[in-house]
Amino acid sequence: MERSEIEKRFYDMVKPLTDKNGFELIKTEYVKEGGNYFLRAYIDKEGGITIDDCVLISRMVSKQLDKEDFIEDAYTMEISSPGFMTGENNE
Repeated sequence: MERSEIEKRFYDMVKPLTDKNGFELIKTEYVKEGGNYFLRAYIDKEGGITIDDCVLISRMVSKQLDKEDFIEDAYTMEISSPGFMTGENNE
């Protein structure tokens, strides 16, 4: 499966979970950095994101990823705030 397909499928998986819990899904990405793959979702909400918000979504997404198991490579999944996005212009 190509990177763009993984990102799209991940987005489609995460979006209903964030919507249901009052978060906005800003972006998903699947990138290789330093030899390791990272699957990331950036979420936001009015007033900002807390660590507890990231943990909540991370646990739900992790369960879905385990069920669907559509990524062949080993990866690290991260849920983060757009305030932590790096490497590109995020305006």
